[in-house]
Amino acid sequence: MTQLMPLIMSPVFAKKPWGGNRLAGYGKQIPAGGPFGESWEVADLPAAAVATVSDPRSRVASGELAGRSLRELIDRFGEDLLGRAAPTPEGDFPLLIKLIDAREHLSVQVHPDRDYTERHPEARLKTESWYVIAADPEAHLYLGLRPGVTTKDVAARVGTAGVVGLLDLVPATAGDFHHLPAGLVHALGAGVMVAEVQTPSDTTFRIYDWEDRYDRPNRAMHGAEALEAIRPELRSDFVPRPDTAGSRTLPTGDAYWIREHRAARGEVPIDPARDVRVLMVISGTVRIGHHEAPPGTTVVLPAAVVPDTPVVAGAGAVILEIGLT
Repeated sequence: MTQLMPLIMSPVFAKKPWGGNRLAGYGKQIPAGGPFGESWEVADLPAAAVATVSDPRSRVASGELAGRSLRELIDRFGEDLLGRAAPTPEGDFPLLIKLIDAREHLSVQVHPDRDYTERHPEARLKTESWYVIAADPEAHLYLGLRPGVTTKDVAARVGTAGVVGLLDLVPATAGDFHHLPAGLVHALGAGVMVAEVQTPSDTTFRIYDWEDRYDRPNRAMHGAEALEAIRPELRSDFVPRPDTAGSRTLPTGDAYWIREHRAARGEVPIDPARDVRVLMVISGTVRIGHHEAPPGTTVVLPAAVVPDTPVVAGAGAVILEIGLT
């Protein structure tokens, strides 16, 4: 009888005009035909809901369950995989987790919140969090509208470089954390690599794509949808990199939670509750059960094995522990 165990998933690579080369240096076997800006580490979306990749379901990389998608594992193992967490309404895994490498600025965009999706059922709620893994000197993030800027101001500049002057600029520093609620206008800046944790959605409303700066193909703008989705008053939640080792809970919304375990050599204090967990190794080497997990490794811990799976970190390791609320 097949038993659940810690699961390393084969990533799904998303081709992006702004992609860089950091993913290859982070242990990813990048296919030909790039640039690839995203590695979808844990993904389980219906194909009809995604336009950016051909198969939006990551699959178990090895062992008796090799080739199985998370949806198949949910159908087979149920609570032994998810614990108390509920799948999506379609029955899929309720998180989408990525590594994103931006060689160039990403488009200025916004994602729909719950109010928007109730009015437009074809859209999918998307709230996300960024953990900065690496950043070039002077790199920055665009997070929210400047105080006093209104949706009317944005409407007058949709599709033009004038949008940029309406945005708050935030320095990008490795180890910093930013939570981006749905409805927040944002863009990931050039020279930044992040781990992104989000609700399982690919719904993005683009309002500017830096066409005057980069030689990239023209992509559709979504001005009407974005203007309805924007919440001008929103700000991101920011937590700077700590100066000391230890564990800390990071601020997120009501869909998931994240703990950072930093430089904690020895056994890592993973929450022992029998609920599914995702572990991302940001730096250092970590042993998760029988897996040696170098930087760039993402592991799904099924609920049934969480209490009995030791997680042991080497010196200087940084791990993100992600759970569902």
